Amino acid sequence: MNSPKPGILGYFCAKPKSDIMQVLKIIGLTALIFTSVTNLTLAQNQEKCEQEVKKNIVKKDPIDFVQNYLLNSKAQRVQSEKNFVPAGQNNLPATPKVVKKPVIVKEGNFGTQMLSWVQQKYSSMLEVMPDQISNVMLYRFIDEWYGVRYRMGGTTKSGVDCSAFVQHLYQYVFGLNILRTACLQFQSSQFIKNPADLKEGDLVFFRINTSRISHVGVYLKNNFFVHSASSKGVSIANLTQAYWARYFAGGGRIVE
Repeated sequence: MNSPKPGILGYFCAKPKSDIMQVLKIIGLTALIFTSVTNLTLAQNQEKCEQEVKKNIVKKDPIDFVQNYLLNSKAQRVQSEKNFVPAGQNNLPATPKVVKKPVIVKEGNFGTQMLSWVQQKYSSMLEVMPDQISNVMLYRFIDEWYGVRYRMGGTTKSGVDCSAFVQHLYQYVFGLNILRTACLQFQSSQFIKNPADLKEGDLVFFRINTSRISHVGVYLKNNFFVHSASSKGVSIANLTQAYWARYFAGGGRIVE
């Protein structure tokens, strides 16, 4: 006679087969229910977490969110660039930037100075080499007044006549106070008959349809002079032009 088996195994052995099958069905159903409940709980927890994340994102200002993202990205990029070391250049100092030196022109015994835009501009207008434009202050003054309209008796940039323009130029560039009218400027200067003897800064006088001095300008270089003309205002003309050659009365040099 077989001895009874202990525990659960003995319990099942003592039961009819139909009862055992019924118990197994109950166990399987219980396991299925447990698995379903577990999966449902996990799904609910995941959904709850997603809702919390969405709440936190919605609470934040979208603009702040984007700005913070961009700032963080920029900070990371800058840090990355700082940490970047090209291959084969570890622990080497950075290559210095190449700075282009300005064009230098020699001025004889006066040392060197930079070739300025004034020199380039007016050397082209006067058809001379840039290093011949040595009195930069003179040409800067001309540039400031260039194009100011002519006005009889005018003394400002709202309108200026020929002798007032010359008076301003001499005072600003040469530090000299000269007389106001073209006639008085002619009388107070040292007369120069030949245009070939003119030097930069000399006065040039004209008699236009009259026997007296009626117009004045300042000689520059290469037969060019600057003046305030009734047609163009402050501008540059050439003594060799037919009109000015016809009325040229001579030059004048101011002697201190």
